[in-house]
Amino acid sequence: MFNWVWDLLYGISKSIFSIIDGLLSCANMLCGIEPIKYQGAEMDFMTFLLRNKNISYAFIGAVMVGVVLVVIFAIFAILRSMASEKDSMTPTQIYVKVGKTMLTFIFIPVAMAVLIYFTNVLMQTLYKATLGGSPDGLGRFLAGAFGQDCRKGGVPENFYLSSDFNYKSTSNMREYVNLNDYDFFFSWIAGIAILLSLASSILMFVDRAIALVILFIASPISLSTSVLDDGQRFKLWRDQFLVKFLTGYGCIIGLNIYALVVAAITTNDLVFFENGTLNDIMKIAIIVGGSVSMNRLMALVGNLISQGAGSNELRDNAIATSQARGAIGRFGSAALAPFRATRSAANFVRDSRQFGTLSAIGQRLGFNTDRSYGKMSAVQKSQTHQNLVESEKYKRSLSNKGEANKVENAIHGPNNGGGGNGGAGAAGSNINPGGKGNANNNIGNKMIENNILNNKNNDKK
Repeated sequence: MFNWVWDLLYGISKSIFSIIDGLLSCANMLCGIEPIKYQGAEMDFMTFLLRNKNISYAFIGAVMVGVVLVVIFAIFAILRSMASEKDSMTPTQIYVKVGKTMLTFIFIPVAMAVLIYFTNVLMQTLYKATLGGSPDGLGRFLAGAFGQDCRKGGVPENFYLSSDFNYKSTSNMREYVNLNDYDFFFSWIAGIAILLSLASSILMFVDRAIALVILFIASPISLSTSVLDDGQRFKLWRDQFLVKFLTGYGCIIGLNIYALVVAAITTNDLVFFENGTLNDIMKIAIIVGGSVSMNRLMALVGNLISQGAGSNELRDNAIATSQARGAIGRFGSAALAPFRATRSAANFVRDSRQFGTLSAIGQRLGFNTDRSYGKMSAVQKSQTHQNLVESEKYKRSLSNKGEANKVENAIHGPNNGGGGNGGAGAAGSNINPGGKGNANNNIGNKMIENNILNNKNNDKK
């Protein structure tokens, strides 16, 4: 009878799982775990960007600038070595360093291509290992994980790995679990937490892709200073590139590990407290706490590469996220601008009719007008006069009605008379005791009879 209720609740859960799969696909493509297609060929997103001809032209231009800078810095280094006796570098060593720098200009694109390729292969393996065995995304694993405690008889624990399983079909899900016992509440909490983390991560991946392209183009300029600072500036560039490149993978892998932890703690076999309410609160605290810490995974991976680099990256991303929210708010304000303009124009027209055009313009410009001091406009005076006329008409109608009631009372007598038979001391009204009502009625009847007789006599004459 209530199957539609469970279908509705599971519809919410499977929608969340489906959105998670969609956002993860976008994030994986931006990160390089899943390939994209360009002109029929599969490649990762970063390789596509670095092979783009316009970006390649920009890199070639940066190489030319870098060559010029290397020559200038080499001349300056030679002059400094000749002028300073303490300088340990000889002109020959400077020439060798210049040659190494020139060769590195050519080596950078090759090194980046090899790094991206092998890193993607390793991260794809690690990503699949943290999916809980799911072959096509995190949604399938989450749908099966929250249904472990409501499996039907004979259904294995890894039923969600079956090729026939489709969590997007409610009828198919009913073949494996009893939906009336499904962990809807925990699935919603964990799903929303993952969605929020993914939404912020996608913005980070876009920033990461653009930053890597900028670092790629700027690499010859950073490398050109190696003649003077013995490669310190280029080391800074290398650390920046590795942090940007690897933190994206860390965030994706962290999401998968978070899902594994959530699936492990939501099972009924894990008991923190004998009290069911306290037990659920403890599990919810772990789920929510894990979602909050998802943003720190990026800093954790970055700090492993270079001390403090991950924390700086987290701070920069927080600033970028705040700016993105502000941009969304400004976009919403711009979208509502036509409505506000229409409303303002309509109000201006009405104010002009009511208070006058000059007064309406003055109010819009912030000036005090006669309206500010309580002075009525011509329209308001006309409305006030009309109201007084209507009020006088209403009073006259009440007065005429009162006169008509007096004449009627004089003819028929008042309607609040006392005793029906006019008996003294009868159960009559205190207002008209006795038979006053009937007496007045008799007088009225006599007057009417006399008028009728007079009319008849006149007719006879």
